[in-house]
Amino acid sequence: MRKQVFCFAAVLGLLGASAAWAQDAPSTFVMATYYKCVQGDASRADAIYKEHVAPVLKAEQAAGRIAAYGWAKHWEGGDWRRLEYMTGTDMDKMVDARSGLIKAMDAPEHAKAMEEFNRVCSSHDDYIWSSKASSQAADAVAKVRSPVSMSTYFVCTSREDEADAIVKTALAPILNQHVKDAKIGSWNWFEHLVGGKYRRLLVLDAASPKAALKHWAGLWGEFDKAQPEFARRFGEICDSHSDYIWDLSGN
Repeated sequence: MRKQVFCFAAVLGLLGASAAWAQDAPSTFVMATYYKCVQGDASRADAIYKEHVAPVLKAEQAAGRIAAYGWAKHWEGGDWRRLEYMTGTDMDKMVDARSGLIKAMDAPEHAKAMEEFNRVCSSHDDYIWSSKASSQAADAVAKVRSPVSMSTYFVCTSREDEADAIVKTALAPILNQHVKDAKIGSWNWFEHLVGGKYRRLLVLDAASPKAALKHWAGLWGEFDKAQPEFARRFGEICDSHSDYIWDLSGN
């Protein structure tokens, strides 16, 4: 936790200079930390999070500084093994919550456990996301979630704003219908504000890994059939991606 504060402080300072999180309408922001952990010991990180971190985040939520928080376990995908996140609609309050968490974890009653946590999950990637389109209201994102999340992290090489427009006008109606049909629980499309190479993120919550994979297998074919030109153009803009399935059942 101590190591994370310096990374976030630097990038948040850059954002603050340009008021990058200012929005005309409420938007959901997500502060996400993706951990690379020693696989055999990752369950120890789960226990430390539950005992030491979650109670602090619960207090931050009760105080109104964040709207929701969570911890996810890797089920399928790349090198990231665990995901810690918090959401909200007020970035200033979220920064205060993050700072409060880090300060709390430096306290004597938590410090030893966090040292162990940092040995188990010795590296991480930090991202801040902002919601561009969703099946949920801004203040409802991540408050109630299905047990599984299919998350696709896109690398986009050209007109990201055009990709956003395609999602809102062509893909969103399909996804909204899938929510109505109970194929998925919810969906969210996020833009990158801070972090690494991934520029856009599509999150689809589902009842199980089978449900997530079944939905994913048919989604892009349906998109291509319904809106072939939009599907083609989207693939040109966001031309590579990494897929993860996260287990949220421990929250």
